[in-house]
Amino acid sequence: MSSKLDWKEISVRARQGVLDSIPMKWRLSKNFEKPQTNLQRIPYECGILTQRQLELTDLTASELLPLLSGGELSATEITEAFCARAAIAHQLVNCLTDFFPEEAIEAAKNLDSEFSRTKTPVGELHGLPIAIKDTFDVKNKRTTAGYAAWYNNPPAEEDGALVHTVRSAGAIIFARTTMPQTGMTLETVSPLWGRTLNPFNVKFGSGGSSGGDGSLVAMHGAPCAPLSTDIGGSIRAPAAFNGLYGIRPTSDRVPRTGMASTKTGMISIRSSVGPCCHRMSDLKLLTRIILKHEAVPHEPTCIPGFWNEVSQKSKLAIGVMSTDGVVDPHPPVTRALGEVAAKLRVTGHEVIEFKPPVDLWKAALATWALYFQTGAKETKEYLAASRETAIPQFQHNLEVFKTRELKVAEVFQHHREQAACKAAFVKAWDATMHETSTGQPIDCIICPSATMAGCPHDFPLWWGYTTIWNLLDYPSVIMPFKEFEIDLTKDAKPQNYKPRDNPFDRPNWEICKLPRICSEL
Repeated sequence: MSSKLDWKEISVRARQGVLDSIPMKWRLSKNFEKPQTNLQRIPYECGILTQRQLELTDLTASELLPLLSGGELSATEITEAFCARAAIAHQLVNCLTDFFPEEAIEAAKNLDSEFSRTKTPVGELHGLPIAIKDTFDVKNKRTTAGYAAWYNNPPAEEDGALVHTVRSAGAIIFARTTMPQTGMTLETVSPLWGRTLNPFNVKFGSGGSSGGDGSLVAMHGAPCAPLSTDIGGSIRAPAAFNGLYGIRPTSDRVPRTGMASTKTGMISIRSSVGPCCHRMSDLKLLTRIILKHEAVPHEPTCIPGFWNEVSQKSKLAIGVMSTDGVVDPHPPVTRALGEVAAKLRVTGHEVIEFKPPVDLWKAALATWALYFQTGAKETKEYLAASRETAIPQFQHNLEVFKTRELKVAEVFQHHREQAACKAAFVKAWDATMHETSTGQPIDCIICPSATMAGCPHDFPLWWGYTTIWNLLDYPSVIMPFKEFEIDLTKDAKPQNYKPRDNPFDRPNWEICKLPRICSEL
């Protein structure tokens, strides 16, 4: 008999373990029938949550924190409310890999007791209930990163650097969230944990690799996800597909000790950490805590923490990159971008066209070569250890980008290509001063977050609109366009479109079949 692990047996035990951790009072009725599309109304209609719990869990982080730090709301009450709503969310969208409400509520009670004695909040996140993505070490909890072979690894002995940061700031950790097998797909699915669904339409993915974060927060099972991660779009895709705000900070400003990955040691393109949340005020607060990381002052994986407040300009100069020249966005995305530009002009901002200064298909080839310089050898070994096969999206990209082990000279060449790309973007950015009325370069670029408003399951989505900013290591933000609806007339698919000669443009265009693919942006 083979000594290898069997992912099927591990998966059954793992998934059942999460379900068993949900108290009976928070379980959906056995007669409950899950809707075929939108799941947003279920927490309000299932009868599990009280009216007060519904009202509290609908609040954002920046609305809750003043109530907690001012003593108007106890950490115990809000933790129990979010644990209950998270339990409902998991039963609907499959977003958790670990759930420990009793432990979290006990920690909240201790926090309340200390606050009652001192009248002083622990920190900026005092009493805020959160879940942590299953790629960070959390003390006494397992980290699987979506691999069945990692499920039986011993629990972490201590918190990762940023987990320590948010816990020191007063956050209460009650769960771990799902991520895809390998962490390198823009949909969250794995043989170990199954598929995480989009709460707005279960026929679509929740994004990846922080899809558990995005789906949980969209369901208001947590007020925010402060520690989503991103090496190719893994914060931005879940934020975009779940109607949330998200940011990928510059990677060298972010601590990474205690992050599990098969690519540890690869420094060509570094992972970053940032929040997914409901408001810009939440985004600013959580990003500042991450980038200052005051609880880990001597963290060796990043530069020393700092945060500078700058005065807001009344008029911005903004570049619009409507296409990357590799895969054109679907009509609703193009129209949304145009409406954003129009609104900016009306409010007094200057908007100019920005064209990529390099061939972004060649940039993608360099990006994927640098992601997997060893030919994904480590990843394949972990999959083989539990007899897993690679999920379709990951396997597709390995094949399309002809992933193989590189020679040192080839790595050097791709680093030169990366440096040339950075130089070209700096030059093009500076050159915009000749196009603006102020004679100053643009302040930022807006572009699509993806080629489509929502991605069907297992579809090999083009990553180019997110990976380019990882290759360049530019900070990038997702802001939902909430006043937009798909219109079958305005967003009609052009019939004369001729797909480009690359592996992504034709499939992207062929799958654009309104209204089935796009229901809302």
